Amino acid sequence: MSIIHVLSGPVIGAVIGYCTNYIAVKMLFRPLRPVHLFGRQLPFTPGIIPKGQARLARAIGGVVGDTLLTEEDLQQMLLTEEVQNQLRISLDNLLREKEEVSLKELCLRFTDETGYETGRAVMQEKLTDVVADRVLDMGLGEIISQKVLEAVRQKVSGSLLGMMISGDMLDSFAEPIRSSVDRYLEGNVGALLAPQVSRLWSETEEKHLGEVDQSLREANIDLTEIVMQGYEKLVAAKAADLLGMLHLGKVAEDKVMSLEPEELEKLVMSVMKKELGAVINLGALVGFLIGLLNLIF
Repeated sequence: MSIIHVLSGPVIGAVIGYCTNYIAVKMLFRPLRPVHLFGRQLPFTPGIIPKGQARLARAIGGVVGDTLLTEEDLQQMLLTEEVQNQLRISLDNLLREKEEVSLKELCLRFTDETGYETGRAVMQEKLTDVVADRVLDMGLGEIISQKVLEAVRQKVSGSLLGMMISGDMLDSFAEPIRSSVDRYLEGNVGALLAPQVSRLWSETEEKHLGEVDQSLREANIDLTEIVMQGYEKLVAAKAADLLGMLHLGKVAEDKVMSLEPEELEKLVMSVMKKELGAVINLGALVGFLIGLLNLIF
């Protein structure tokens, strides 16, 4: 047997395997659009990937929305040391640049008067509720009742009335006093505090940012750190809501669906060109080996 005759089988097998896989890979994309003949769409047109573009878009959207970027991932991204350091620098720069600007003026740069007044009312209400809760937690009813009885004892001590009123009798007044004070506070503490909170807010909003920051620093309170702590709590509490508002999965799906077939082919090939080339070469190798086996057997 001549060498040409021996190699012809494996070479032909390699050519056939190469061409077969080459055509198969090309059919993943080509034709890029449906081909019609006599009013009917020819089978295998368009190619597999253009034809399944909607499924591919949904799959990519699902991966992006459910797996690629999770709530924990977003928190880690927003709370990295680099991000927090940059935010601290920005806040410090803002305090220096806006130290002559009042808190109200600064807020009005980010919203209109109506928005500010709405936010102001909400913040005052929340602040009033927080202070009211703290006041109720202090147990003022018990404190006041004990102080009243202590003052009565001191007032009547050594007098005829003091000798007539026993300690147990005075102690019996403690519970009614405590209950009355607690009931009054529970029903009225918000109304009592609201004007004070409003007055305090009005005084504070007219202060310059630098003045507020200086006052806080004198009390060993760092305004930048307060904002950073609020930022960390906000990210932890609202990361899931932020992801929901971004609709990343839908954005990715719409983006893939908006690609032209040529752009989709370029995208896939940019990722898988090496792998698809290996598939074509593997076809040539398999064809060559089959040709060799035919010679042996």
